[in-house]
Amino acid sequence: MIVKPLISWLTTDNDPLLINDTGVVLKAMADNVSIYDKPVPELTVIQTALDNFSAGVMAAKDGRKSDTSAKNNLRLILVNLMRQLASYVSVACKGDMTNLILSGFPPHKPASQPVGPLPTPNGLTTKHGAHRSEIDARVNPVFGAAIYTWRCTPATPGTAPIVEQDTASRHTFTSLTAGVNHTIDVSASGTAGQSDWSSPASLFAD
Repeated sequence: MIVKPLISWLTTDNDPLLINDTGVVLKAMADNVSIYDKPVPELTVIQTALDNFSAGVMAAKDGRKSDTSAKNNLRLILVNLMRQLASYVSVACKGDMTNLILSGFPPHKPASQPVGPLPTPNGLTTKHGAHRSEIDARVNPVFGAAIYTWRCTPATPGTAPIVEQDTASRHTFTSLTAGVNHTIDVSASGTAGQSDWSSPASLFAD
């Protein structure tokens, strides 16, 4: 069995998905320093490149050619760093599939093997937002997730859940009813289909 990281997504992902999937790898590597103790390049270097690319994507939304060109160059820098990181993982995982999966990189699979559904999001947390009647929710990013569907259910009889979508693994619900407990969960969607809903987290709106 071939034990090496799949890297084709570095070129096939669209910009938001590349941001999401790179974030998955960076978090996984940081969570498993016992296996990946000396990553090359350093994770801080890649995080800076990811932040720069994310800012470039936002700037390019206005459609100016100069901004689009700058964004594309920042993407090339990020992809090159991630290819180097994949080479490091190939060696550091020591041929162990479990170690490889813990890196956050998807494993290289035979062409006949199905992709399978997206995993259920985990690590959901909630906190009060920057303004009153807001709740910020955050979940660990899911590899391959193009859209996150967020659901906020107030503990008020007869009130329908608030369902909103975002490309990010964090979301802010606004204009909530103060003093009411709100239960939030999230699912992820991508080319592999839709995940199950996450375990819920609850918080009273202020």
